[in-house]
Amino acid sequence: MARRRKIKPAAVARRVFFFVAGSLLVGFLAVFLNALLGEYLPRHFAMSIAVGVSVAFTFWVLKLAKHPPLLLRNVPPLAAGICAGLGVHIARLWLH
Repeated sequence: MARRRKIKPAAVARRVFFFVAGSLLVGFLAVFLNALLGEYLPRHFAMSIAVGVSVAFTFWVLKLAKHPPLLLRNVPPLAAGICAGLGVHIARLWLH
């Protein structure tokens, strides 16, 4: 059985930084795109598209920075964006 190597504090800090930066980027992009698309589309579709695009863009940026999300390391950004947008669409339908 192989020994587990210790995680260094710098690696933990880097993971926390990219987690927080990715979360903030998704949030800001979703709000900005929702406001932008809300002028041209119904609110329901604007929010779903805004979340999908912001998740896809954030995954793409994190993969470029070589720090993809831990559990979704092998997921393509487009697939993640489509699933996020679809999830928001379904949630809004159920809650409405």
